[in-house]
Amino acid sequence: MTYTHANGHYLLRLMPGEELAATLEQFCKGHDITGGFISGLGATNEVELAHFNVHTKQYSKRVFTGEYEVANLAGNISVEKIHLHMTIGDNTFQTFSGHCMRCVADPTLEIMITPFAETHRASDEYSGLQLLDLGK
Repeated sequence: MTYTHANGHYLLRLMPGEELAATLEQFCKGHDITGGFISGLGATNEVELAHFNVHTKQYSKRVFTGEYEVANLAGNISVEKIHLHMTIGDNTFQTFSGHCMRCVADPTLEIMITPFAETHRASDEYSGLQLLDLGK
């Protein structure tokens, strides 16, 4: 991974074979980023997306292998975790989207991180998820 820092933002470029979540976690830890927003695009040859069912409180998952464009990557950063969603497209222009469980860059993912104040998560009774705690 390479990166630059300007105007309060970080711009990262992942190399072929780098795993997105692990790279972001390591980067944020190394730069003391405990709150922020992530956006990006690129391409992948291996991605696992998930859909959360709020009623069953379970994820359904699907693995995609082959050449996919990452049309959109969006997420947020908290002390507890990095939360990512992604839209990918194939060579027929069909798209798939969901919670990004795993993604391998191929040939690259280009990501912007906008840091902000330390952010935490708290348990949400309705969904069972750990949602951003914005100080109610």
